[in-house]
Amino acid sequence: MPPRLSFDHVAPIYDETRGFTPRMMARLLAVLVDQLQGKRVLEVGVGTGRYAVPLQKSGIRVVGIDISRKMVEVGLAKGLREVVFADGARLPIASKSFDVAMTIHVLHLIPDWRDVLIEIARVTRESYMTIVERTYRADSIKREYDQLVREAGYSWTAPGLHEREMPDLVRPEIVMPVGPFQETVLADAIIAELDGRSYSSQWAVPEEIHRSAISALRHEWGGKELHRSHGLEVLFWQVDRLPEIARSAPQKS
Repeated sequence: MPPRLSFDHVAPIYDETRGFTPRMMARLLAVLVDQLQGKRVLEVGVGTGRYAVPLQKSGIRVVGIDISRKMVEVGLAKGLREVVFADGARLPIASKSFDVAMTIHVLHLIPDWRDVLIEIARVTRESYMTIVERTYRADSIKREYDQLVREAGYSWTAPGLHEREMPDLVRPEIVMPVGPFQETVLADAIIAELDGRSYSSQWAVPEEIHRSAISALRHEWGGKELHRSHGLEVLFWQVDRLPEIARSAPQKS
């Protein structure tokens, strides 16, 4: 089994490259607090506490699981509490200890993601939850970067399963849309994130290919604005359906 991808080296910039606007986060948090009030929640892949910290500050009981100490250190500085350093596929937790468990934008990085879902089903009584971002735009600088590096001979495939793919495998019991939200961003800011290799799909791109792609993006997009529309979906499955998701996904070669 390939090793886990370590996010230690991007911990200092992770939040600024993955954040939502304050309005988006406030709307999302209101939905989560309403759904999770009174529940004991486990987050596998808690990282910097992007979701766990505001939930904890809103009175939700969240325990986080992670393997990256540097990511968690950022979370602790923001007020993150109750973190266990452990592998999500081998949780040191008694069966049925939590009401709800969640993973958010993490399963695609885990080769044995099926084992993570099976473990979540073991330690959870009620439901599994995730948040999926749907970005609606005609163009995407990140997608263009990926195309440029592919054309130059480099390709990357996520070792696990994206949470956004799960509804296509097994329909969730609850789908709660949040948004959409309109946003205008500077293309230069997105290119700077890509230049810093902020995303796991970039980490192994050869330097010459990376530099060529960034140069092409700056030539096309430098100084321009990008208008996009974000929508979020909060998805819930009964926890006993997680093995069905694990069985339904095709095996990767």
